[in-house]
Amino acid sequence: MRPRPGKCQTRSLMAVHRAIKARCCAAAGSVVNWIGNKSEMKQICARLVATILLIVASTSSAQERVAVKGSLVIMGGAVHPDTEEIWQRIVSLSGGPGASIAVIAAAAASPESSARRTIETLERYGAKPFFVTAAPRLAGRDFRRDAQDPDIARAVERAGGVFLTGGDQSRITQTLLRQDGQATALLTAINHLYERGGVIAGTSAGAAVMSRTMFYEPPDVLRLLQEGLAPGRDIAPGLGFVGEEVFVDQHVLARGRFARMLPAMAAAKVTYGVGIDENTALVVTAKRNAEVIGASGVVVIDTSKTTRDADEPRFNLRGARVSYLERGDLIDLAKRTIVASPFKMKGTVLNHSDVNFKPEFDEARWYPDVLGKNLLIEILCNLVDNRLKEVSGLALPSPAHADRRTGFEFVFRKGADTRGFLRIEKSRAHYSVTDVELDVTPVEVASPLYRRR
Repeated sequence: MRPRPGKCQTRSLMAVHRAIKARCCAAAGSVVNWIGNKSEMKQICARLVATILLIVASTSSAQERVAVKGSLVIMGGAVHPDTEEIWQRIVSLSGGPGASIAVIAAAAASPESSARRTIETLERYGAKPFFVTAAPRLAGRDFRRDAQDPDIARAVERAGGVFLTGGDQSRITQTLLRQDGQATALLTAINHLYERGGVIAGTSAGAAVMSRTMFYEPPDVLRLLQEGLAPGRDIAPGLGFVGEEVFVDQHVLARGRFARMLPAMAAAKVTYGVGIDENTALVVTAKRNAEVIGASGVVVIDTSKTTRDADEPRFNLRGARVSYLERGDLIDLAKRTIVASPFKMKGTVLNHSDVNFKPEFDEARWYPDVLGKNLLIEILCNLVDNRLKEVSGLALPSPAHADRRTGFEFVFRKGADTRGFLRIEKSRAHYSVTDVELDVTPVEVASPLYRRR
């Protein structure tokens, strides 16, 4: 038996947001009697504003994007100080030993302690980090003033790298954008650093802001699928460092979040998403090549060929492609191609269309909670090494959900392009899986789901 698998644009968006909101709300006043519910009208207005804003973001980002020479290190959160591959890569891309790295803890509830932990770890790996005081929760400081301070901006621009800590991603955009929506001096400095060849590293919330659209305050994954996604509440504009064509999410495997990427990508009109797990990073070069490093993995979702049942009002799709990558695997973000690591290529290629395909497993599997912690890894790795062509599972509501009648069926299917790459080392199976097809369909849940005898 084989071992079980281990596991920028933003300069004017807020100004546009305020202008749109003012006009929509003025119009709302004239039609509130027709709607008959002022509260409902406000919700409609807010959603309309956010939807228009996302359209503006998608059309303006391509115009404002500047060619860069720098790199991104996008971390999925909970990066351990001993995961030296990630920390060493940040220091190396910042200029090597002695590199100056600006630590921005704007997202943190306790900026000083968050920055201190990050600084101590970066120092351990040879860098010379410094704390940037622009942070909404930092007592005794005016974060807006600090974000416009020319001395702070100059120090950041001269650094070799920037590190955005975790916390609440909305605090990052609140800090780096002026109230009129224009870039602060601090954001301008970060952009200049990136353009000339520096590195922007971000973990958790610091990863979320990397894409043009980010999660803002979404509910749990199942509720998001049940109720639909509300722009302005669930998603909002990010900083767009990774470009307008890629969506980024974090804590994806450890928190079962891969499914929430699907409606978010649809709302943002983005068809390629990368979900980075904890203690893992995706390193993106100026040429749009990306490498997975760290302890866990990255989920890649491609929805460019999906279809949906327009007669079904609830979330559904057919034909998404899901891949699972580990350390050393490569992604060409421009061409949307994946190459397994040299380590994996020296192992076994699992191609179910090959007449010589000899899978390890020949058993039916069914998963009652596809959104469980790290379960996606088992689903994909078992399927690609199984004689069966597809496997299914459910996401069901708990007693805490308002809607206890709507669940979702997830069907994972081998397609013509599905491949697996397996290498066994020290009694551990290392898998990479590419292009498994995924269908998501709403289902009715019996109530009660079960009865005690």
